[in-house]
Amino acid sequence: MNVRTDLAVEAAEFKQLGEQDGLLEAVSTGKIPVSRIRIVNENAARMTGKPMGNYATVFFNGAFSDDELFDLAVERTAEILGEFLKGASNVLAVGLGNAEMSADALGPKVTDRLIVSRHLKDQMPQIYRELALGNLSALRPGVLGQTGIETAELIRGAVDAVHPDAVLVFDALASRRVKRLCATVQISDTGITPGSGVGNHRARIDRHSMGVPVISIGVPTVVDAATLTADALQTIQKSHRELQPITEEWAEDEGDRIREALGGYENNLIVTPQDIDALIDRVAKLLAEATNAAVHKGLDREQMDALSGA
Repeated sequence: MNVRTDLAVEAAEFKQLGEQDGLLEAVSTGKIPVSRIRIVNENAARMTGKPMGNYATVFFNGAFSDDELFDLAVERTAEILGEFLKGASNVLAVGLGNAEMSADALGPKVTDRLIVSRHLKDQMPQIYRELALGNLSALRPGVLGQTGIETAELIRGAVDAVHPDAVLVFDALASRRVKRLCATVQISDTGITPGSGVGNHRARIDRHSMGVPVISIGVPTVVDAATLTADALQTIQKSHRELQPITEEWAEDEGDRIREALGGYENNLIVTPQDIDALIDRVAKLLAEATNAAVHKGLDREQMDALSGA
């Protein structure tokens, strides 16, 4: 079975990689656990299908039903994002995706909540200084089918105009586990390939193509149907290990059965939660608040809420 996931932590789990393979991982526990992975060589990059670099994954399951947990998730995400943005005073945020499609609307919804301030530096310099704002601009490039222009080309044009120290790219991802949908955020310094979560790969957006550091911030909103089915079967088998242990032969056999059951749609059937609209709104709020806190360090929570319209 071809297990589809955009999360480095899941790729590492599935391949059971460790330091000897070129993958370093450190995990911090607590109410908001964080996994930090560093892919250090081509071997680990090939086995995970992820570029070499740093990946931080924040797990915030339950944050949408607990205000204290939500605030803690915002704080942890802002802290980690601040580490990736260290030294960047001029930031361009890009919300990838199609705002008309619920599962793909995360990027645009995040940028709608950001406190953009680049224009205030010249137009309202006194307010800019008094509020100690960071320099943040935002872009919603849409998708190729809407604009006829590759997303990477639009972003590169904005980079040439704004000259940012770093580009933040928000996008929806794919996971292999249902429990991680809209409950996990991955921050990486390796860039991103738009549309990879649903198999619609576009031109890559990274430091090489943009000329500046690109930090990707992604949340899984979909799971591939074949991956979901295989994962469910594996979970069932693990709970009955004494009856029928999992073997490579079993996995191959079940892969054939899954393909047959899905009627040829195993590579292009995508599943998303029923309440995806509400989930996307909450995740967008979390990411926007974390980004505002990481960029505009001089603002308190009340000021950020007022300026972002939250």
